Amino acid sequence: MWSLNKFVLVVGLLFLPKMALADLQNGYDWQWGGFVTQGWSISDRNNFFGRSSGSHGAFSFRELGLNATVQLTSEVSVNGQLLSRWAGEVDKGGADVDYLFADWSWLQQESVQAGFRIGRIKNPIGFYNDTRDVAFTRPSALLPQSIYQDRVRELLLSSDGVAAYFNSGYENGNLLLDLQLGKPQVGKNSELSLLGRDWDGKYQDAELKLARVLYEHDGGKYRLGLTLVDAESDFDGKGSDPFQSGAVEIFFIGYSAQYNQEYFSLTAEYVEETVKRKDFNGVYSNPENTVEAFYLQADFRLKHRWTLFARYDEVIADRDDKDGGRYRLSTGLPAHQRFAKDWAIGVGHQYSPSLLLRGEFHHVDGTAWLPSLDNPNPSVLKRDWNLFLFQASYRF
Repeated sequence: MWSLNKFVLVVGLLFLPKMALADLQNGYDWQWGGFVTQGWSISDRNNFFGRSSGSHGAFSFRELGLNATVQLTSEVSVNGQLLSRWAGEVDKGGADVDYLFADWSWLQQESVQAGFRIGRIKNPIGFYNDTRDVAFTRPSALLPQSIYQDRVRELLLSSDGVAAYFNSGYENGNLLLDLQLGKPQVGKNSELSLLGRDWDGKYQDAELKLARVLYEHDGGKYRLGLTLVDAESDFDGKGSDPFQSGAVEIFFIGYSAQYNQEYFSLTAEYVEETVKRKDFNGVYSNPENTVEAFYLQADFRLKHRWTLFARYDEVIADRDDKDGGRYRLSTGLPAHQRFAKDWAIGVGHQYSPSLLLRGEFHHVDGTAWLPSLDNPNPSVLKRDWNLFLFQASYRF
């Protein structure tokens, strides 16, 4: 039996283009582009994007992307991107399908647009998740890790399934609605984050339901958003696992707000995420926890394409155990793995329309969003640490 992801990719790439064969006789429009981003990170303690705590830092962050859009008819297009990503031990390169979907824009009016997508589709979470891989579209070299955690990027990034969108313009505002059903990408990084270790078994039958509403007022001066995600998956125990099966359920609700002026923006997002681990033969003494996360960021657009930002970013892994004390008593692991408070400042310069340079400094209290693969021994993690990040990105 075919899995959902195989089914939707085949339908999206074969069935919908066949609907447009008559128009293909007259040719079609297409465009392509890409980007490359190279980063360097250095920290006084702990590792992020590789062995950043070494004396020379780490050049272990790199993104290479190649994307294309083929306009088959006035209503039907196919969009895709190949991405190769290195991020310390979390991502080790190799070409992956970042997204690949057919888009049928069946309603195209002056103030109303609507359509369907089928294939591998970016998950529209908050303001930035569906564009997070392109440095020119994110507000800093490192997105707020309380919400857009790189260590679970595979889980958040995309789903194989179907989506519908609706965009309606009003006299002084605009409303965008996204609905999505699909199979999220899950693997070792997700397992480490949600289950605390890499078991012999694996995820199966994962399913994600998502809805996002964005409202913009006064030409984008005010932006408000609401994101709802309901995801669940079964986990099949194998080998030496002390359980035969289990299930993970996630319910995510996120609120987004932004105020924009010509030279200044203020952005805030808040998330509650409840994670339930069912069955697992009683392995987890605390099978349910609710994550609380938020950030507040101010952006300043200066002359000659210079930008500055300042941000406070906080995440608590369990709102019933905010300081991690109960976690330390039950596991023997550091309490600071259950929270992180990040004060960050940064500067950016768009040297040309194609070249973007960024540098930023983070002072962090806590280690909740540090990748386990970059820090395999949690007992040596330090609660207070500092991180410098520098990135150069070129698009073509």
